[in-house]
Amino acid sequence: MREKGTRRRPGRIALWCAVAGGGYAAGSQLAFTVLDATGAGPTFFPSAGLSLALLCLLPRRAWPFVASSIAVAELGVDLIEGLGPFAAIGFAVANTVEPLLGAFLLTGTRPGSVRIGTWGGLTRFLAAAVLAAPAVGALLGATTVVSAGTGRTGWWEIAGRWWLGDGLGVLVIGTTLLVWGSRGAGNDRSRWPGPVAAAVVMSGFAVLVFWAGVVEAGYVGVVALVWVALRWGLRAVTAGGVVIAFAATAATATGHGPWAGAEAAPERGLVHLQLVLALVLVTMLVLAVTVTERDAAVRHAAAEVERRQRAQSVAEAQHAAHERARLLRAVADALGATTDLAEIAPALADVHEGVLAAAAVGVLAEGDVLEVWTWAGDGPGREHTVPAAAAAPEAGVVRDGEPRYLAAVPGGHAAAILPLRTSGDVFGFLELRFREPRDFPQAQRTVLLTMAAQVAQAVHRAHLYEAEQRLRRRAEDGERRQRLIGDVMAAISAPGTMVERAQGLVDTLVPVFADFAVVEFGGEGDDTPAAVSAHRDEDGRAAFTAWRTGGPGVPALTTVLATGQDLFVPDMGRDPLGPAAEEGRPRPGSLLGVPMTAEGGVQGALVLGHVASGRRFTAEDLALAGDIAARAVLVLQAAHSADRERSIALTLQTSQLPHHVPVTGRVSTAARYRPSERNLSIGGDWYDLVALPDGRVTVTVGDVVGHGLAAAAAMGQMRSAATALILADLGPSAVLDRLDLVAARTAGAEHASALVAELDPAGGRLRYAVAGHPPPVLVAPDGSATLLDQARSPLLCLPPRHGRPQAESAVLPGSMVICYTDGLIEQNRLPANEAFAGLLAAATRYARQDPGGLCDGLLDALVGSAAARDDIAVVCLRCLPAPVARRERAEVPERGFSPDRGIPG
Repeated sequence: MREKGTRRRPGRIALWCAVAGGGYAAGSQLAFTVLDATGAGPTFFPSAGLSLALLCLLPRRAWPFVASSIAVAELGVDLIEGLGPFAAIGFAVANTVEPLLGAFLLTGTRPGSVRIGTWGGLTRFLAAAVLAAPAVGALLGATTVVSAGTGRTGWWEIAGRWWLGDGLGVLVIGTTLLVWGSRGAGNDRSRWPGPVAAAVVMSGFAVLVFWAGVVEAGYVGVVALVWVALRWGLRAVTAGGVVIAFAATAATATGHGPWAGAEAAPERGLVHLQLVLALVLVTMLVLAVTVTERDAAVRHAAAEVERRQRAQSVAEAQHAAHERARLLRAVADALGATTDLAEIAPALADVHEGVLAAAAVGVLAEGDVLEVWTWAGDGPGREHTVPAAAAAPEAGVVRDGEPRYLAAVPGGHAAAILPLRTSGDVFGFLELRFREPRDFPQAQRTVLLTMAAQVAQAVHRAHLYEAEQRLRRRAEDGERRQRLIGDVMAAISAPGTMVERAQGLVDTLVPVFADFAVVEFGGEGDDTPAAVSAHRDEDGRAAFTAWRTGGPGVPALTTVLATGQDLFVPDMGRDPLGPAAEEGRPRPGSLLGVPMTAEGGVQGALVLGHVASGRRFTAEDLALAGDIAARAVLVLQAAHSADRERSIALTLQTSQLPHHVPVTGRVSTAARYRPSERNLSIGGDWYDLVALPDGRVTVTVGDVVGHGLAAAAAMGQMRSAATALILADLGPSAVLDRLDLVAARTAGAEHASALVAELDPAGGRLRYAVAGHPPPVLVAPDGSATLLDQARSPLLCLPPRHGRPQAESAVLPGSMVICYTDGLIEQNRLPANEAFAGLLAAATRYARQDPGGLCDGLLDALVGSAAARDDIAVVCLRCLPAPVARRERAEVPERGFSPDRGIPG
């Protein structure tokens, strides 16, 4: 783009220079050869007007080039005419300075701002371009003529003719070029035909007056020129002035016309002629400018009136549009708050603020009827139906989809009945009844149709809201049911017995799902099935008792257990099996029962009821209760089986643990056993104490992997084998070596752990061997505790190549030996080093206690009141000093379970 502009600029400059130089040279030649026949100097110099107009019309960056072209053209013409260099240079300077000065005075600081069509512009043009600038040029030109010695007259006469010739040239040619070359410079009422006609008419008058000598025609010509000025404005005046100036000057210069003058001084006639022409042209210009200013004022006034009228119309239209927009916004806001079809008509009435007498909304429903919600006056709306095929105009609007505007209806009202559409289909109508008769212009009809579209959206939104509410309620019900099922499964899956899990089931169902709930569950062969219940309040307890025990008919639980069928009584007032209502005996308002079936038989029943809450069961509730029962029966049955197995295992294990501990004169013993409370299956931990005839006491502690009957049976065999080996007077390591063989032949005993420790109070020594079991602890008389871990080996059935190792430790009188199973140190799931550190700290804390107190202290410190994660066995032996004044009787724990003391030893 930059290169293209750079190439264009030299071409434009060359064009400006060619026009300026060529035009100036042609005008000068014309002035001296045609318009100055006397040779005294032209009294009409067109080149002065051309150079001034070019400078005013072109940008200032072109002025140096245009001025240079004018100067070069002047030099060329003067030299061709035979003038000397001094005169040619002086004339070039004068004819260059003059248009530059005039253009500068006209344009000032805003180039291209010459406007002759106004009083200010014309006055400035006459003062600057016609009078001031030619005067300066005349001063320079006359001085040049006198200085060069080429003039035949005096300085004043030369200057006067110069001033007159250049001024008339600017007045005729400069005015024409500026008026025609500037936008808005003159009257544009007739751009081409007027000026052309004026030039033709003025040329005719010029021929008659100046060539034919018919002077009287000049008066008519003046009148014609006035008419041209009034009719067509500046462009026509300047076109006529050019024709008259050239024709009159040429005729007078050649001796024709009334101003030809005497032969001795023909130049005086030209001077008089130019003065007359200047006066006439100035007068016509003034007249034309006056007409132009008047027309501009008239047009401005008319435009102002039109602008005010248009502004008023726009304001009224904007006000009306604002009111319509306000009404539609209010309707949209009112309808946006509606969620029901019955609310739409009152909402429209509230928005119209007393304008409506009634409103109605109708929607097509099944059966080819219109469900209509109406509002009339201040009363509540009412709902009714209208056949879709009725002759009523409302039904007609729905059928053909065309709105109806009724200027007057019975009651002195006006009505608009509009179709409601969705996706192009008509599904209802909107009827608005106005209190006063009225016409319905197009703008109001548009508003009413827009309002109908808003109502259609509101109806559609109400339908969507209703459907959403249904889906939300359904989803909430589904979520509630799933949450209830999850809570039930969590409650019955928690560790506990079958009765505890069944109690968790009913506790979860009340009061979320029922006011009372009862479960009766028992496997085949159970003499007394387990029954648990939960009640929301005393009314629920009394209602269940009345239903279970009183009144004619079959009780609910018995009915469900006997038939294996669902029992559903949504309304107890109609229940033929329900107990009669009696004073002080509330009756459940709704009842349902479902069987709990597994393995092809009825294992139990779940009965639920509502009382004072006022709730009623539904078919979905019955299905949910059946789902809960189907899930619960599997868990309860498994818990029931586990309870039976636990009972058998507990009996077996209790029977195999030692019922008493040996009593010797040098050793005091105590033992504690606490079964796992977190896993309700009995484990395989065991312990035994064997007193030998020579006063030695041997303790064995072991742990069989697993739980239940199998673990209990394996534990019994391992304990019996260990006792027999000890009675055979085998050392601890030898006992473990033989237990490897027993474990390998006993199902369930593989990889069991075992500890054998032999305390010899007479020799003051302790021999021990450990197979994958926690090491024993030796508590010295001063209370310090030591972990004995020098004779450790792998689990049973994984014997070392060279036999089990055995270690020996000195035992002082008053010392105690602690043997235990891993449940004691694994209760808090601590790392091994922290667990053993806690054990030693607890042993030190209770070192001053007797063996029973030490066992209890260890359980309190390491287990506490929390449920035991695994079976725990603890055995404690104290080496008494000798001689003993009297034999200390060993403490034997009571048989049976005890929260503090555990299972007996």
